[in-house]
Amino acid sequence: MCGIAGFWGRGAPRVVYELLLELQHRGHEGAGIAYKTGSSIVLEGGSGLVYEAIDSHRLPSAPVLAVGHVRYSTSGPYGSVIQPLIVSADGVDIAVAFNGNIVNYVDAAREVLGVEAGWDAEVLARLIAHYYTEEGSLADAMRRTAEVIRGSYAIVAISSRGELLAARDPHGIRPAAYAITDGVVAVASETAALEALGYEWRELRRGQILYCQEGHCSLEPLGQEAEPRPCVFEYVYFSRPDSVFEGVEVYRARVEMGRRLARLDDTPVDVVAPVPDSGRAAATGYALERGLPLVEVLYPSRFRGRAFIMPPGARGDRIRVKYGLLRSAIRGRRIALVDDSIVRGSTAARLSRLLREAGAREVHMRSASPPVVCPCPLGIDFPSPSELVARGRSVEEIRELLGVDTLLYNTLENLVAAVGRPVCTACFSCRYPRLVEKYVGLFKR
Repeated sequence: MCGIAGFWGRGAPRVVYELLLELQHRGHEGAGIAYKTGSSIVLEGGSGLVYEAIDSHRLPSAPVLAVGHVRYSTSGPYGSVIQPLIVSADGVDIAVAFNGNIVNYVDAAREVLGVEAGWDAEVLARLIAHYYTEEGSLADAMRRTAEVIRGSYAIVAISSRGELLAARDPHGIRPAAYAITDGVVAVASETAALEALGYEWRELRRGQILYCQEGHCSLEPLGQEAEPRPCVFEYVYFSRPDSVFEGVEVYRARVEMGRRLARLDDTPVDVVAPVPDSGRAAATGYALERGLPLVEVLYPSRFRGRAFIMPPGARGDRIRVKYGLLRSAIRGRRIALVDDSIVRGSTAARLSRLLREAGAREVHMRSASPPVVCPCPLGIDFPSPSELVARGRSVEEIRELLGVDTLLYNTLENLVAAVGRPVCTACFSCRYPRLVEKYVGLFKR
């Protein structure tokens, strides 16, 4: 999972920097901005958050074409590489920023490029460059690339010839939106980023290309057609609550998840407490439905980031130090602790201990989504079944591991109904989108 942004218009690198700040929640490992200067493309970036990785004062105001990326590793090495990637096609520089996972990149690298693959983003960029040499435009190169790759992807790219491209995979698994107004073109992973900068946005449709050359834009088909399968975890956790994905406001979907979860529950509790921040909307719906007070018993540090998207070795430490406790709201109370999901179980187990140490009378864990039982090779960072606390365990066994008095999950039917449209539920159902299904058998074991 990552965040991508692009811009055509004066001051493009600085606008992309602002868009990346709005997308920071999608990746903390690194950030980069590539911009056109003269007949070449220059990259600025490094490890860390946007303001750490990129010195905004170094970004020039003259360039009119730029793309950017915030990285959260779901493939490739942790922390040692950044995007956009810059490749060359017969003297033309191309910068590619990508969100998603290509599941057949090893085969595509061997069959088309005749090389052993490094990681999927590198293969994707090299495929686009390979076909650009033959086709002479980013749009045609992307269409050719889409014929051989399978997976989830939202892509933004520029060329030193003055082209800007954005594309989404045929299933529409990953989000992307754009704005064309007042002689500028802006692209971002989420609608909220564009809205924050004052742009009137539209969502890029699944299997669609936005292609601009010198600011003249067209919307074109990518080529393949497939049933819509936007990632349900975007609604559950990743996207900002003020974003819209496939026509559905993320906040509304999360509140409805909580309402539907509450209808399954009659356990006596005194207060409802959210796991901040992504569990807050679901907890709001749960509390409203049950007529219970919503009490913030956990205080999160706003500057420590999201534990789920930390590199594996850092997650435990991040969970230990991320939350403060509001003890007066905890002591002697029966608490329904509502989170968006339970994936590895580490956060839930730690919070249960913290609440008990602070004097909670009872701790009842509630998950707004069903048990995560299958790995995701499409851009969510749980590729191994061994990481999933619900894999091969009963709810009672999970409850004991988490150390809570009761544990309740939402149902898959409730989750889909809360979103209100067809979605990819592979992490809960093990049913993968059609175009990638034959490539993910390895991940089901």
